[in-house]
Amino acid sequence: MKVGRLKYSFLGMIIIIPSCLLFAMQAFSQEGAGGQSLDNPVKDSGAVSFILETDKTYRNGSPEENFSQILLKLPGLATCLLQRDYSGVFITMQWDIGGTHTGYYIMLAELPGPAKYHLQFTWDAGKGLSDGYFNGIPIRLENPRYYQPWEVKGTATQVQVPGGPNRVTDVHISNRYLPRDEATARVPKALKGTYDYLLGQKDLPPPMDIGGRKGRLLYSTRMDSEASMKGWVLEGPAIIDFVDNSTIMRSQIPNPPDGSTGHFNYWCPVSFPDNIVVEWEFKPFTDKGVCHFFFAARGQKGEDIFDSALPKRDGHFQPYINGVINNYYFIYFSNLDQMRTSNMATVWLAKSSKQSLMALGQIGITPGVKEVHRMRMIKEGAHMQLQVNGKVYLDFTDPGSERWGPALGGGKISFRQMAATMAAYRNFNVWELK
Repeated sequence: MKVGRLKYSFLGMIIIIPSCLLFAMQAFSQEGAGGQSLDNPVKDSGAVSFILETDKTYRNGSPEENFSQILLKLPGLATCLLQRDYSGVFITMQWDIGGTHTGYYIMLAELPGPAKYHLQFTWDAGKGLSDGYFNGIPIRLENPRYYQPWEVKGTATQVQVPGGPNRVTDVHISNRYLPRDEATARVPKALKGTYDYLLGQKDLPPPMDIGGRKGRLLYSTRMDSEASMKGWVLEGPAIIDFVDNSTIMRSQIPNPPDGSTGHFNYWCPVSFPDNIVVEWEFKPFTDKGVCHFFFAARGQKGEDIFDSALPKRDGHFQPYINGVINNYYFIYFSNLDQMRTSNMATVWLAKSSKQSLMALGQIGITPGVKEVHRMRMIKEGAHMQLQVNGKVYLDFTDPGSERWGPALGGGKISFRQMAATMAAYRNFNVWELK
């Protein structure tokens, strides 16, 4: 751990498409592996929309088998797939030829079926525009400050719909970017806005009433000095500073070339029981990055995570989520390049090991809002609730079923940051929940 000095303060409309643009639209309704030619090739800008008819419900966890189906191909440019594995259910639009902008994806815990969904992806690489819609619902947080041009490698001159157990119909291809009002106007009225809860919990409950239920104060630190963080265990290449009565965390490798290094976990030394109330204050200094809150962490045989028999960890993600320790984690701040083209800029809850998405919440901390946020996590057995500034952004009860395995009890807590992140923390307290 490096300790230094910094100077930061911890403070559904319908539109008419002009006839001059109709040439860019081509529609296809029949499946066929042979492909159909496009009158207007698609490359740097374009749009793809279609209706997906699922044959059944796809959900992550066990005991389902892994699944992958190509829904649509623009050969030489992009491929759209439906995939299911233990971690999640994904609808992806991937560029066929590599590059820093790899495509779009929607990550879900499940996709109900049989059912119909309208999917749409549109882009303008030269302007840095990339949007996706699920039944007309934007899958990402729109913010022009994050638009960055990229290069599309390849040109599509035909479209293919290979077919499979999940049908793809009503395919529309355009060689230009579609703004939001035009894109959403293409969604059938019967589908518009449906299944919105899949992208984030709706009608969340009020904050849990813990008045009179806070028991013993199990741990408390102001996080304002090296002495106040005595015993905390750092795993990964972090720089820890103490400024303005706060702990400032950042990576020694803020721009890792391979994307897998530079991340770190900072563990509280105390093991906590099953029923707790955790509070802390958080302020991001960077617009980009990801912050996790790990809790209920133990070895898979019940060991303390610092047991010398367990493999050492160095901040790389996989040992924390697909290794020999079990835990839950909330993501409560997220904004990386791929977040621009996915639904990951949300609060969400996952369980390890193996990693599996359990629930998506709402956007709790908007990237770019550099203010102090009051965080609270309540764990009452299998029931977990995350609050930001007194508002609930995710509420979930682990069913303890075969799908995700038994609910987890007590264990260690850590703060995790991905490499691009710089943030401040203070006033960390853990109470027993009576």
